Formats: sequence, structure tokens, C-alpha cells
Amino acid sequence: MERPFDKRWMLMAMGTFIGIELILGGLVGEFLIGRYSSISLKFTLQGLLNILSYFIGGLLIGFFSPGLRIREPAVGAFLSVALMLSLSFFTPYGFIHFSIIKMIIGGALAFWLALVGARIGERLAGNRVPD
Repeated sequence: MERPFDKRWMLMAMGTFIGIELILGGLVGEFLIGRYSSISLKFTLQGLLNILSYFIGGLLIGFFSPGLRIREPAVGAFLSVALMLSLSFFTPYGFIHFSIIKMIIGGALAFWLALVGARIGERLAGNRVPD
């Protein structure tokens, strides 16, 4: 019972990804790192938790959304990457800069992870997902 693309679910997915990333980074990240860590470890953990948030967010949207909602989390993931990268326009740091290559690669990875998560979430909810 696939439904037409719903922008509200896409926006909810974007908020979900950001919320999950905040939870993972604030709670899980602090628990994993502890009091001392190198900058490299923090950067690596931040990246892994960020990537994981797209999969978990897609899974949650797929599970809790009515009907089949597979495209909405995937598009929302791509747009949340674009939103986060666009914030770099307002940062004074030279190493954090907007790049179309970053957006394409990061957006494609986030899109794929959210898509896979949403498909698994839909299956867990008992919905028949087309291959």
C-alpha cells in the first residue's frame, strides 16, 4: 500500500535524523569516549554516529509511518546532509567548507542508509516491501 510522496514525512525524517544524531552524539558518544580522548578518536566517533543516525532514522520512519514510506526518509537524509553542509557558510573555520562533492557523496551515503533502514523498518512493521 505505497502512498504518494509526502513532504511532511520527509521533513519529519529530517528532524528525526538530526534528533538521533544529537542523542547518539550527546549520550552514546560521551559514554563511549569517557573523559579523555584524542581529537582523531572524537572525529571518527562523530562520523560513525552521524552515519548510524541515518540508518536508525530510516528504520524508525519505516516502522512508525503509515503505509509504505521508503522514499521520504531517503530524500530527507539527503536534504539533511545538504542542510548541515550549508551551515558551513556561516562558520569561520577554513576546514569546514561547503563542497558539491561532499554533498553528493555524503548525501548519497545518507540516502542509501536511510533507504535501507526504511525498508527494514517497513518489514519489521509487517508491510510488504517491493524489491
